Amino acid sequence: MKKIILLLTLSLSLWAESVYVKTIDAPMTTVYEKVLSTLGHADLIVVSEINILEKFKKAGLPEKFAKNFNTNELTGIKAIIACNGWFGNEIANADPLMMGFCPIRLTVIEKDGKTSILFVRPSVAPKDSTAYAILKKLETKVITAIEAVK
Repeated sequence: MKKIILLLTLSLSLWAESVYVKTIDAPMTTVYEKVLSTLGHADLIVVSEINILEKFKKAGLPEKFAKNFNTNELTGIKAIIACNGWFGNEIANADPLMMGFCPIRLTVIEKDGKTSILFVRPSVAPKDSTAYAILKKLETKVITAIEAVK
């Protein structure tokens, strides 16, 4: 039993370190445009936007999964894919396998009128990668942009 509790504690700790979360007490309709704007001000070019919840609905998932669909009652799920050419080039030059972290992806979710911006930190990459220092700088740039969202 102690091993299970320890494992759960470690898992939660790793998750907290892996995913940056900022929650704002405002609906997604208000927050989303601000996220796009702050990314642009940080020289992160938005290359794609995906309304995930709408795509799920159009794919018939509410009917397919019935009572198991969206059990947390999220009222919005969107993904933003963004890139900065300098970072992309530097990461590709240093360690092409780390391009899995660039372009970056933000997931924006809404529940109960609150919006959360989620970002998987590139610093979860292997520390021995020759791109690690660049990934850390990219992470700082993205988190600074997210923090500018008010």
